[in-house]
Amino acid sequence: MKISELTPEIVKDYCGISDSDSDDIITALISAAKAYIKGYTGLDDSQCDEHEDLTIACMVLVNDMFTQRDYTLSLHRQVAPTVKTILSMYAVNHLG
Repeated sequence: MKISELTPEIVKDYCGISDSDSDDIITALISAAKAYIKGYTGLDDSQCDEHEDLTIACMVLVNDMFTQRDYTLSLHRQVAPTVKTILSMYAVNHLG
């Protein structure tokens, strides 16, 4: 599945969210997760669609954004290793 094909229903199913009133929130979180992925990797929308594993990374990010709504951050909180690995594989804007 391409990252552009993600819908709130697909993401809610993946994340186990049953609240039908959360569609607007999930839509906003999908947009934010896509922006994060594009910023991290340097890929554009069409390039992101070439890598189906970025769809999983997007859903993991949305789930994290939905469940972790704290204003303060733990010093030990990091991006999930799976997400970081997937994004790093396609990063064109990071020097090694």
